Amino acid sequence: MGKGIQISLAALSSVLAVTFISACSKQSAPDNENPQVKHEPVTLKFYTGDKDYEEKFRTEVEAKVKQKYPYISFEFQGADQGKEIQDLVLAGDSPDIYYQGISALNEKLVKFNLQYDLTELIKKSNLDLSRIDPAYLDIIKNASASYGAGLYGLPVNAYTPVLYYNKDIFDKFGIPYPKDGMTWDDAYALAQKLTRYEDGVQYRGMTMNFIYLLDNNQLGAPYLHASEDKSAVNTDAWKSIFSTLTRFYRFPMNTPMDERSRVKEVNSFMKERVSAMHADVTAAAESFPDDFTSWDMVSLPTMKEAPGTNAQINPRFYYLISASKHKEEAFKVLELVLSDEMQMQASKSGKATVLKNPAIQQAFGQEFSKLKGKHTEALYVNKPVQATPARDSKLVTVPVTTPLNKEFNNVLTGKKDVNTALRDLEETINKAIIAEKQK
Repeated sequence: MGKGIQISLAALSSVLAVTFISACSKQSAPDNENPQVKHEPVTLKFYTGDKDYEEKFRTEVEAKVKQKYPYISFEFQGADQGKEIQDLVLAGDSPDIYYQGISALNEKLVKFNLQYDLTELIKKSNLDLSRIDPAYLDIIKNASASYGAGLYGLPVNAYTPVLYYNKDIFDKFGIPYPKDGMTWDDAYALAQKLTRYEDGVQYRGMTMNFIYLLDNNQLGAPYLHASEDKSAVNTDAWKSIFSTLTRFYRFPMNTPMDERSRVKEVNSFMKERVSAMHADVTAAAESFPDDFTSWDMVSLPTMKEAPGTNAQINPRFYYLISASKHKEEAFKVLELVLSDEMQMQASKSGKATVLKNPAIQQAFGQEFSKLKGKHTEALYVNKPVQATPARDSKLVTVPVTTPLNKEFNNVLTGKKDVNTALRDLEETINKAIIAEKQK
């Protein structure tokens, strides 16, 4: 929990109940697009665990909001300021909007009873959800259904995985560039040819953001059983996923391999420039150094069991907080961010749209200098895997990323084989479920 403050769920629920009653008595006037209606100034508190997002929001969103709703301003809160969201709510300083991925729903919102179902606001505003690509909407729809609700958030932008490659390394060794539509077997054959020691440099055929690729795997394999309180990782699907990805670290010249992290993996590609290929989300290109221009991208390689299927697309959501006193104003911001105009602007600047609109999809990266001349069509070659179905809302959910990362590293460093790692991961998850149920 947050910075030495012990929070009981009972105490937090009491605070939320009082705040909710207060909020209900202060509903704002509905027709606030009418210029003749006078509005009291509203400051929306915006919380995110992404410390870089405040700057992006200030430059890309805030001015548009101010133009349409001049009475709305923003105050940013965040984990980078040492403030946990549950502590802010308990202190009576609740955020109104929370920007984060799907993991936040379980790890922060539901855990501390901060979730808010947007269903009524969606109906009231006549927001057309059919404009949103089901690949993104179904993620939050299924997750919300697992808690017996309609929609606890809406997707606003996405992180689409692709395969980057360094042209200089391919040219150096006379190997043809990767292509759209490759399988992981195809990529492995290329990586074999490019994992070599030359002129005092150890080149690596492949690096990857493996936590993303596991969390959003191309087989749609879940971590938790759909109808029972137990793990679902010791399966043929997970064995195939682990085996497919860890084999890139088992080339003779790669061993003994040290423990890897996303930072080490991406740095091998963009800073050290010793990795020929790197599987990661499109947002990774934002951090590529300006002098690194000899790269391009193709579609993410696919599993043999699911040809033409991308990883599950991992969007970022806007969640409204149950304790917020300005839910209607906060929802207007969400609506605006999902407008064609704002989604087109975001797509042009290099953020994958969550809308189905082909024109907005095709505009990806047009105004982002690092993407000019790159094969951005790679984003839409594969179809996203279907979102994980909703689990029974009565079941316990526990975080899995940390033990998953540990066991993946145990395989790639040679400490364990795939079967042992998955058995141990299963045991760790099951113990966490038991402990959670005993709380």
